[in-house]
Amino acid sequence: MSWFFRIVFALLAALVLVLLLSPDAARAASANDAFSKESKLRAAYFLNFIKFINWPNHSQDNPLTPLHICLQDETPFEDFFRDLVSTAAAADDNRELLIYRLSEAQHCDYTYLHRPIQNENSKIEGSVVVLSSDQISQQDAAIIFYIDERKLRFEIDLNTIKKLNVMVSSELLKLARIK
Repeated sequence: MSWFFRIVFALLAALVLVLLLSPDAARAASANDAFSKESKLRAAYFLNFIKFINWPNHSQDNPLTPLHICLQDETPFEDFFRDLVSTAAAADDNRELLIYRLSEAQHCDYTYLHRPIQNENSKIEGSVVVLSSDQISQQDAAIIFYIDERKLRFEIDLNTIKKLNVMVSSELLKLARIK
């Protein structure tokens, strides 16, 4: 693993620790005791993946194009993820991240699903879809979390990535299982 990628993930771990110790995160965690470390890790990965994916509508000529992030309704880590994004936005103003619940969204560039969907496929068409588990089946999912030897890992479907016309950093690909 390259030194750059190690630094990025170390910074991400520090960000998660800061959020875990913040009063807002403590209130959110106490409100939902079932909220697991694994869910927090998924949220952190989901946010960090953005740094390693280039969307066609985001270029050096137009770096501030907002990224429309959609979370499926009742996503276990929604409040925690919103806190992560607000903290990350304060530290990095490269791109505005707009977060929506899938049921309220008009369009999604980047979507997190924790169960299959049936009637909102048009909203995620062209979106980089991340699945919370390999136990979920969803057509055209680009990134899928799975557990291997009690560790959270992820798989990237290169065919889906090519169809979406997005570029995924080789640094991220090195950490993924490729499908």
